[in-house]
Amino acid sequence: MLQLSNDEIVKGIRSRNKDVFEAVFKQYAPSMYNIAVKYVQDTDEANDMVQDVFLNLWKGAENLDDRAPINHYLARATVNTCLNRIKKEQRKETYTKEQMHLATPVSDSTALLERKELEAQYHLALEKLPEQCRRVFEMSRGNGLTPTEIATQLNISINTVYAHLTTALKRLRIDLINKS
Repeated sequence: MLQLSNDEIVKGIRSRNKDVFEAVFKQYAPSMYNIAVKYVQDTDEANDMVQDVFLNLWKGAENLDDRAPINHYLARATVNTCLNRIKKEQRKETYTKEQMHLATPVSDSTALLERKELEAQYHLALEKLPEQCRRVFEMSRGNGLTPTEIATQLNISINTVYAHLTTALKRLRIDLINKS
């Protein structure tokens, strides 16, 4: 195995030298794997994360900072990848729970009545919005279009789309809070 200084490693990775990259992988992947396993408690997931870190290292080779030791960089990148994956899974779980809650049939007649009343208030608040603002909001939330798609269809700037969405959300929030 090649014994390289930090400067040689950084220069080799920046120049996309496969031998240097392979040597770095062989030297640091085991310790990165151990870090990942501690965070995610799953060997396959840990392997995937180590691969992701090295893939990102290869993709961003020209941006590699030569001031930090490569082992510190790789350890931090591994921890960050693990934390990002954990946060993503938590968001996914929260979303799934929310969707299950929304899909649960309402058995309580009071809850059903409250839901219908809230929907009516929402539609009234929606009708109070300026026409263009309402159209942008409905295209975004109702039709699932991206701001870029909305801007293209309505022939307006993307900043105008964002402004309309911000205005709509703010007004709807105020109207719905005032009604309750």
